[in-house]
Amino acid sequence: MKQILVIAEIFAGQIRPITWELAAAARKIKNSPPLKQLPPAIHIIVPADNPTTLSEKIAKQTGIDVIGLQIPELKTYTSEIYIYCLEQLTKKMNPSHILIAHTSQGQDFAPGLALGLDAASIPGVNGIRSDENGLIYSRPAFNNTRNMIVRPTSNRPVVLTLMPGIFKQDGRKGGKPGQVDIRKISFAPAACGKERIQHRRTMRKVCENQALKEAKVIVAAGRGIKGKEDLKAVFNFAQYFPAAAIGASRPLVDMNWIGYQQQIGMTGATVAPKLYIACGISGSSQHLAGMKDAEFVVAINKNPEAPIFRHSDICITADVLEFIQAFLEASG
Repeated sequence: MKQILVIAEIFAGQIRPITWELAAAARKIKNSPPLKQLPPAIHIIVPADNPTTLSEKIAKQTGIDVIGLQIPELKTYTSEIYIYCLEQLTKKMNPSHILIAHTSQGQDFAPGLALGLDAASIPGVNGIRSDENGLIYSRPAFNNTRNMIVRPTSNRPVVLTLMPGIFKQDGRKGGKPGQVDIRKISFAPAACGKERIQHRRTMRKVCENQALKEAKVIVAAGRGIKGKEDLKAVFNFAQYFPAAAIGASRPLVDMNWIGYQQQIGMTGATVAPKLYIACGISGSSQHLAGMKDAEFVVAINKNPEAPIFRHSDICITADVLEFIQAFLEASG
């Protein structure tokens, strides 16, 4: 029987929340019309040096059977250990799909795992649907302004990395927990020549974005503001909203127009304000992952097809600087 495998996202001994989203996506695939007649089994794999406690927690919360992959050498993550050990396990399990988080860690090892399994690889998946010919996946393309629709063309396994914030958690409460099976695999560098990667230390970039995370109102600037000097207009605009914090999309940070501590998105801060005003932000999937929990979203963008509009409560089609200028003039 084919199986759907979910690789739990574990970092510093903790379960990352994206794991629950991966479980929800696995259920969506299992219950899709193409697979419903002969539904595959779902297993969640937990790679860790001591996976028992983590595995039991996941099995209880999801109700899905869990394989705790005990890897004594996995004191800290390296892609080499992950790829080698997951490949040994998954080759024996006949998977149809392997679901991995589209995070820095998932993006690091997923391509190598797909290569080792001779599998199809679809990164950054933000949608799953089906038709009479099978499952179809969507992923961002053209600098996140369009979605590319893709379908695997063979019966090989499919390795998917799923964007955070796209697949809603099941919200399962109670019920029978899944079974836990602990399996031990040792990393054997000799089998792949020699150990090529050694973990030295993990460094976190120092940033102070706690105020941004706690803000009730956020005014965020994007590439649509045209120049660094135009940030002043956004700051003046934000003053009309009590205690508003200023945020930004990644391009502005990359161009050194604004500090990293104000970046919102997958590689920045994750925020949940009552009001989020996106000024000239197109709405890449990475940015949307950071502000998806905002209660009310207002987007200002001159492109009527900007992805941010699909996630907004109020959509204002206008040049953001012209809009701000008109707003400031009308407000006196």
